[in-house]
Amino acid sequence: MSAQSMPGKPAAPLRKSGPAGEGARRAGRITGLDLARFLALIGMMATHVWVTNSDGSTPALAAFLGGKAAALFAVLAGIGVVLTTRKQRDRRAFGAAALNVFGRGLALVVIGMTLGLVPGPIAVILVYYGLVFWLVTPLLRLSNVSLLMVATAWAGLWPFLSMLLRAPLNVGSELGTPSWLDLAHPLELLRGLFVTGTYPVLTWVVYAIVGMVVGRMLLVARERATILQLSLGLTAVGSVLALLGVGISMLLAGPFGGLSSISASTGAGDRASELFYTAAFGTTPTQSGWFLASPAPHSGTTFDLAITAGTSLIAIGLCLAVCLRLGDATLRVLGPALGAGATPLTIYTLHVIVAGATYTALVNGGALADAPELFWLVSSAPIWLIHVACALAVGAVFFWWRRRGPLEAAVTWTGQRFASLAEARRE
Repeated sequence: MSAQSMPGKPAAPLRKSGPAGEGARRAGRITGLDLARFLALIGMMATHVWVTNSDGSTPALAAFLGGKAAALFAVLAGIGVVLTTRKQRDRRAFGAAALNVFGRGLALVVIGMTLGLVPGPIAVILVYYGLVFWLVTPLLRLSNVSLLMVATAWAGLWPFLSMLLRAPLNVGSELGTPSWLDLAHPLELLRGLFVTGTYPVLTWVVYAIVGMVVGRMLLVARERATILQLSLGLTAVGSVLALLGVGISMLLAGPFGGLSSISASTGAGDRASELFYTAAFGTTPTQSGWFLASPAPHSGTTFDLAITAGTSLIAIGLCLAVCLRLGDATLRVLGPALGAGATPLTIYTLHVIVAGATYTALVNGGALADAPELFWLVSSAPIWLIHVACALAVGAVFFWWRRRGPLEAAVTWTGQRFASLAEARRE
């Protein structure tokens, strides 16, 4: 989830100020990013409430979106880090920018730990995101080239280090949704958050760094009225990155003997392909180094990172291009979607609470055993569409009411309060 919140009250939908519509902004907002957040939001909803069909099979949409929607939010979070500190870009204001990002991350951690108390099957990502904010804080001073070098090197090195660290532990994914209750076991909590959890911070920081580079490029493109060119470039780069991730992984798995080696070393036999390609929970198996060639969603391998970072760039690029070409009337029609995209944290939180309450009542409460026909309330296309419709309804309220969501406002306020500490010291 991205915590990028509205910098002010949203005004009327965007107006174009040039032949390519590079002036498409709403009170300083870049509308294409709101659309991208909306797509990430409903994509995550699909992986939460339409993850299994009544016959036990996995829906094609959930299989396709696995790992991609959450990664898109993480890249957008990196963009948000740049946009929310754009007024503190001066080197003398680095302390304020760093404290702003730290405060936002702290707010996400508090919200996430509280939301973790809600029972249900959803692995809430907010605490991990908050810690990612903390990790990127020291990187705010780096140039774009340096950031790309860090992201590339870390995406290649960390999966190996992770496997080396986890091999002696003999544990799989050991942390889903962290909550205040996990503070009773601090060492296990930290290990889960950074290495062995569903969204290991040391893995997901790569997406945020990529997002920071995109955010800086976007600010420059907006000043130069070249957002359309940037959007096309992002789409092209994302396509190449994703295709390389898929292609090289397939070569390693087949012609280079990866699957055969996994089959022999694990005794999995014909199940080697299933182990290699099935979605993971933040970590790869440690029985064979060939698992590091897997492209499986949430596996955290170099190839998973390449594919999901690539699809994120494609989504962002296309959303930017589409919104630049839309007229005012069409943008007003998209108002509910844009409003939802500008209020993702509030809507995500409501979604987790509703989905968790439904799951608890029907599954944990035993109602589903007595009435299996109610399974659609837990996982189905209709229940996903209901969640999407509710998100649009909430988005419409905030879009036309011209207000930010309450949780977005809380994150912004926290960041500003921390930033004011540095600003007061400088004065």
